[in-house]
Amino acid sequence: MTIVHLGSVLLQIEQEATRQVFFEELRKQMQGVVQGVVARCIEEALEAEITLVLRREWYARRRAQDRQRTSAECKKCGSRYARDFRRDGHYKRNLDTSWGRVQIWVPQVECVCGGQVTVSFQTVRRRQRIWDDLEEEIRERSGWGGTLRQSKAQIDVQLQSSVGLRTLNKRIHQMSQLVPAWREQVLDEVPPVVRVDGIWLTLMEDTEEKKKDALGRERTVKQGHKVPILVAQGVWPASGRQDVVAWVVGTAEDEASWEALLTQMVDRGIYPQRGLRLLVVDGAAGFEAARKTVFWDVPVQRCVFHKLRNICRNLVVPEDLSRKQKRAYRRRFTRSVARIWQAESEEEARKRQSQLCTKWQDKQPQAVDTLRRDFERTLTFYRVRAQAAQRGEQWPARYLRTTSHLEREMRVLRRRLAPAVLFHSTHGLEAVIHQRLVRRTAERANALPGSWQRSLERALGALGAIS
Repeated sequence: MTIVHLGSVLLQIEQEATRQVFFEELRKQMQGVVQGVVARCIEEALEAEITLVLRREWYARRRAQDRQRTSAECKKCGSRYARDFRRDGHYKRNLDTSWGRVQIWVPQVECVCGGQVTVSFQTVRRRQRIWDDLEEEIRERSGWGGTLRQSKAQIDVQLQSSVGLRTLNKRIHQMSQLVPAWREQVLDEVPPVVRVDGIWLTLMEDTEEKKKDALGRERTVKQGHKVPILVAQGVWPASGRQDVVAWVVGTAEDEASWEALLTQMVDRGIYPQRGLRLLVVDGAAGFEAARKTVFWDVPVQRCVFHKLRNICRNLVVPEDLSRKQKRAYRRRFTRSVARIWQAESEEEARKRQSQLCTKWQDKQPQAVDTLRRDFERTLTFYRVRAQAAQRGEQWPARYLRTTSHLEREMRVLRRRLAPAVLFHSTHGLEAVIHQRLVRRTAERANALPGSWQRSLERALGALGAIS
C-alpha cells in the first residue's frame, strides 16, 4: 500500500471579484492542486517500487548476507543483487496526464561499482512522455468517432502544449496488435446462423515510384485502391444475440478474399460439427466458389431484402403516372412480392410466387425474371427453421432470411470510417475497425460507458502492445 500525504490546501481568491472571475480563478487553483496531487501520487508509487527493488526502506543498512536477486541490473558490472544497490537521488522530468502536464522527480539507483542501475518501473515506463491514462483517453476518443485533429485540439488544451498527430496516431495503431489474438480465439458458443457482407473503402498502397518532398526528402509515392472489408455476423436466433465473429480486409470480393473470411471462421471454431446451420448472403461475387471450398455442406440463404431491391430495380413504372403515383405503384408491387416470403410454409411461398409470376409476366417481364432467378435459395430458411423446430428450438424467420441486421452494422461502421476518407496503412484501418466492433459488442451487452475501452487496455497490457 502506498500512502500519499497531501497536507493542507489553501485557495486564495478575491471575494469582491465577479462570479465569472471568481470561478476562473478557483478553477485554475484547483487544477494546480490536482496536478500537484497527481505528481505526488506518481512519485510515491515510484519510491515504493524502489523500496521493493532494494528490499529495504530509506536509511536501512545493506545486509552483506543478502544474496537475493532483483529485476534491476547494473549497466557497468551487470550485478542484479539488491545488496549492491543504493539510492542515488532523483532526476526531473515532465509527464503528460489526463489532468495536464505534471513535473515529477524520478528516483535513481547506483551500484557499489559506481555504475548506473536500470530499473524497469511499472508506474512510468522508460522514456514515456504520455502516461497510460492519457493514452487510454486518446484511444477512447478515437473509439467514439473523434478524428485525429479533433483529439489533438482537445488534448492540446488539456496540456497547454502541443501533441503531434503522429504521436496520437501511434497510440491508435497499437489497437491493430489485438487483431491476431482476437482472430485466434476459439468461440465458446458457436452461432447457428452467420450473415456475411462487405463494404468498400480507399486504402493507400506504396508504389515503386519515388519523389522528393518540399524539404528534399525522398518519399515513396502512394496510390489509393478500393478494398473491401468482408464481415461475418454470428446470429443466435433462439436468444436474438448478434455479434461480429470474423472480418478481413480483402483485395476484392473474389474467391480468395471470401475464402480468407470463411477460413477465419473455421479457425474460431465456427463449422457444422459445432452447430453452424445456415449462411445468409446477398449474392456477392466470388462467395459461392469460396463456400464450396470451405463450407460445401452448409445451406445458403439468399437475402430476401436484396432480392426485393433487385426486383424493384427492374420494375418498369408507367410514364403517364405522377411522381406520387409512381411511388405508390412501386410500393404496391413490392408489398405483393414481399408476401411470398411471409407465408407460413414453403409450399405456400411457392404457390404465391407462381401466382404472382403468372399475373405480372406480360406487364413486368424483367421483374418476374429477376424473381425467378435463384428463387430456390430464398426458401432455404423454411427448411432450416423446420429442422430447428424438430430440435425443440423456435427460430424467428427475421433472423434467417435477410442480411438487414448486418447492413445496419455496416452502416454504423461506414459512418465511423467516412470522416477518414482514406487510410494510409492496413494497421491503422484494422485498429479502427477492431475498436469499433468491440465497442458495438459492449453497447449491445449494456456495458458501462468506458468499460469497452478498459477491456481493450487490459488486453493491450496482456499482449505487451504498449511500449
